[in-house]
Amino acid sequence: MTPTILYLASLAGAVGLFLIMRPHRRGTRMVGTIIGAGAMAFLMTQILRSLADDAILPVLEVVFALGGIAGAVRMVTHPRPVFAAIWFVMVVVCSAGLFLLMGAEFMAFSLVIVYAGAILITYLFVIMLAQEATGTAGEALYDRLPREPVAALVVGFVLLASIGDALLVVDGGIEADRPDAIAVAETDRWSVLDGMPRQLDRTVTEIVAAEPGTEISVIRGEDGTAIRFLDGRPTVDVDVAGERRTVEIPESAAPTNTQAVGWSLVARFPVSLEVAGVILLMAMFGAVVLARRQIDLSEDERRVAAGLAPLLEDEDTDFAGGAA
Repeated sequence: MTPTILYLASLAGAVGLFLIMRPHRRGTRMVGTIIGAGAMAFLMTQILRSLADDAILPVLEVVFALGGIAGAVRMVTHPRPVFAAIWFVMVVVCSAGLFLLMGAEFMAFSLVIVYAGAILITYLFVIMLAQEATGTAGEALYDRLPREPVAALVVGFVLLASIGDALLVVDGGIEADRPDAIAVAETDRWSVLDGMPRQLDRTVTEIVAAEPGTEISVIRGEDGTAIRFLDGRPTVDVDVAGERRTVEIPESAAPTNTQAVGWSLVARFPVSLEVAGVILLMAMFGAVVLARRQIDLSEDERRVAAGLAPLLEDEDTDFAGGAA
């Protein structure tokens, strides 16, 4: 598959989406649906053809991908913003399913909790506060007509073409078979375990399987690292009751995806994590301020709250018999 064909297919999908976004034009929307569906079918066919002959057909991947694409299209084309937000939930769920299939559990759960749980609720909250019931359709004009659709589609076209270029390994794409790229990835993977001394000690203790009570300690270098590579295999120097041994760490002892993500957040990007927490906290405060309603108290209510007698001494009122 050449880059030209890939970019033309992405451009056809962008044109189809632009036609679908035309409101009150059923014929134009139908033509856009056909063009967009054809472009996505062509891209998916090319991706499936790139699989090995003995590879298992990724049924779940295809189902989640189609569901995410359909939800995204309906999200940006639905005339009602509340329903568009509901379609966004479908996009989030399908994306989380794809992350789960790739073994990225942390990303899947974070996507559902943050976007479908927190940000989407904030969207709905703002929509209910800001929506104006104007026009014959019951929605504001800015909800019934898309703004800047061409600019949005240009950005989407560039993003889709770039991702397709990387996945299909075309001109300028990612070379997955490059040896140095694999070596760098493996080094980063084991460096996470090297930064968790307790887990490394437990792993070494299980591997050595010495008698109970035997003193086992991991020997670290001057730079503080313990894991080193011999012939591409991770090893650790261990002191077992005064005897120095070299232990090879098995693949099963490698950190999980969740541990790697947690290590990156805490050890490599602590400032970004704190900034994100502050932003979310300020967003919560802003939501509380927006949701707060100003209650106007009557004269008698203010007097009773201040401990004074009400002006009205009607027996049927709640203020009768107040403080003198």
